[in-house]
Amino acid sequence: MPLHLVLLTPRRRFIANRFGLGYQIPLGLVLLGGPLLDVGHRVRLIDNDVLGWDDARLVRELAADPPDAVLLGHTGSTAAHPVAMQTARALHQHFPQLKIIYGGVYPTYAAETILRENPAIDVIVRGEGEATIVALAEALANGQRDFSQIAGITWRVGEQICVNPPRPPIANLDVYRPGWELVNWNAYQLFGFGRSAGLQFSRGCPLTCTYCGQWSFWRRWRHRSPENFVNELESLARDYGVRIVWLADENFAADREAARHVLELIVERGLQLSLNLNMTAADVVRDADLMPLYKRAGVDNIIMGIEALDDATVANVRKNNPLAVSMQAVQILRANHIVSLVNVNVIYGLADETPLSLWRTFWQLLKLDPDILNAVYVTPHFWTPLGKQTEPGQIIQPEQALWTYRNQIIRTPNLQPWQLFLGVKLTEAFFHARPRALWRLLFAKEARFRQILRAYFSVGARVLLAEVAEYLFGPPRVAAGAVKHIPSYPTSSRAFAKGNR
Repeated sequence: MPLHLVLLTPRRRFIANRFGLGYQIPLGLVLLGGPLLDVGHRVRLIDNDVLGWDDARLVRELAADPPDAVLLGHTGSTAAHPVAMQTARALHQHFPQLKIIYGGVYPTYAAETILRENPAIDVIVRGEGEATIVALAEALANGQRDFSQIAGITWRVGEQICVNPPRPPIANLDVYRPGWELVNWNAYQLFGFGRSAGLQFSRGCPLTCTYCGQWSFWRRWRHRSPENFVNELESLARDYGVRIVWLADENFAADREAARHVLELIVERGLQLSLNLNMTAADVVRDADLMPLYKRAGVDNIIMGIEALDDATVANVRKNNPLAVSMQAVQILRANHIVSLVNVNVIYGLADETPLSLWRTFWQLLKLDPDILNAVYVTPHFWTPLGKQTEPGQIIQPEQALWTYRNQIIRTPNLQPWQLFLGVKLTEAFFHARPRALWRLLFAKEARFRQILRAYFSVGARVLLAEVAEYLFGPPRVAAGAVKHIPSYPTSSRAFAKGNR
């Protein structure tokens, strides 16, 4: 018997979404929706991050057409977990028989602890979920209560928590399709181009950066066939009126020839989409000869993770882009008019910051001369190598909902929190207000470049002001040494050890 399933994103209302670019489709849930629809279940997507319904309104909406199970997921990792649990408790209180299934990066690694501490959660799906959720839904539809044969889940039987073996990574990503028909497309706009969508060509990353957990979550790098991926892009453009696509790949061009094939197919079909990619600076340099092809395919924005501008720190975090390579990448993109956005994510806190280091970073940024600076703070997720090295006494922001990369979490020995905050915000402000940046903003030759750059500039100004207000009036920081247990970390090391091996 088919189930009625609700895919639910909790009301996180992240400051950068509310005051910035807006909301992006909940891609993880959409990727589950397609396989569930294809095996005959009735599926509804509720993106409450966009809708902003309080718990009472959400309960009323579900009561009007009660589901058999809710699949709860989010894109906010650690920071979104508290509101996800608040939502689960509200639903469990009003619908005690409702099955609540939780998935994503954070629950993958903290599965046992979450089930122990949150009776509202029945099952946690670990890792990528398409095959797992289809198997779990089939068991629920057949009235089964024993899920011991379903790989990739952690679940409860009364007071007992059962940890099933991990499911192998999906070998053929073409097998599963996203459930685009579930999306309320008018809710997702970007850069003034119209409807936007997210999509994956690949999963995983060949790199193993110490601050990042994506490479361990996906477990190995894989990609869809170029033909399947471009067919999906064509469907988005033709059937749903999508005009701009952001790729959720950690590293789109990890395989040069696969990337070339994708770009050639896009050009061949004349899709006229605006594409936004994540790449390493090293791969941009490697693909210098292909950059005209990137541009013809509609690539407007390449986000390069340039986390630090001194080579010692870059090597220490296991990245492959020393400063000379990053500078060359920026120059290559600019020469090919994919200066349409070089978005540099500088992570403050990877090294011990000082007034001198902040000043040096600013001058190196001027020398690097990217178009956009996204200044963030190191966030010690417990499943990353960096997180495992973090001691509770280093934490100065115990509020888990603020572990967003946009807030300082770890103390800096040489600077007070307000000093680092002020230094970072002044860096952002002065960098984007430099004469060269304003000249490009006003007089750049390419209209699309100007449009995206102006959108980013406007977004950045709004988010900066909102973050200043949040810093001044939001949850306070605590003194170094005050935190005895890192609040986002599992209380049992077994939760990590068995999470997704």
